[in-house]
Amino acid sequence: MSMLVGRPDQPATGGSPSSRRPLRWALLAAAGLALGLMLWGVLRETTPVGPFVTVTAVGCSGRAHASGFAVADDLVVTAAHPVAGRRRVAVTDTAGRSRNGFVVALDPALDVAAVRVPGLGAEPVTLAAGDDPALAPAGGTGVVAAMADGGELTRKPVEMVRRVRTNIEDVYRTVRVSRRGLELSFDGGYGDSGAAVLNGDGTVVGMVFATSRFREEVGYAVRSVEVRGLLSQVAELPQRTACP
Repeated sequence: MSMLVGRPDQPATGGSPSSRRPLRWALLAAAGLALGLMLWGVLRETTPVGPFVTVTAVGCSGRAHASGFAVADDLVVTAAHPVAGRRRVAVTDTAGRSRNGFVVALDPALDVAAVRVPGLGAEPVTLAAGDDPALAPAGGTGVVAAMADGGELTRKPVEMVRRVRTNIEDVYRTVRVSRRGLELSFDGGYGDSGAAVLNGDGTVVGMVFATSRFREEVGYAVRSVEVRGLLSQVAELPQRTACP
């Protein structure tokens, strides 16, 4: 017959303190890892993020990618043509956090939309308050804050060529409209629609809506005064829109 023997002040458990020590350390390590992951998740969700975001929209027989920028902690401005009529709109910040959003204002004539993103917690941009030509003078420089499809922020150098009135079709291609815009010189590409145009002071003076099909490194932005006009029409509930 075998018998387990322990010290008088210890229960007979079938193992010495030294044999139980690795298990204890393993449990402590696992608990520490779990706590660390929990704290990392809390910090990731509560850390403020910058104003520039990626907008991904699914529906209308396809997927669209655009840039955007926050004008409030839960409100993003982007181009209208990537989000019009889409059944799902997702907004991803520069920290890689993605949240669902919904269109609360859309102007097909201006090609500007506003998307509400509950819980985004973004730091808003400084949006030009007026339409003073000195905010974006001909020959002035700045950056286009565009988001690549992978979520990286690219600050593209831009030159303000001139203020223009663009005569163009609306996003539904049903009527011709006029927009107060800026002609830009920059290296534009796919996904730049909705990107903020910042002047040398860091003020947003426009939003990119197109690049030229006929001239290299030429793009167009709607001026911030038009964006502000749309923001005065923001609704509380999601707005129904049609596919372009």
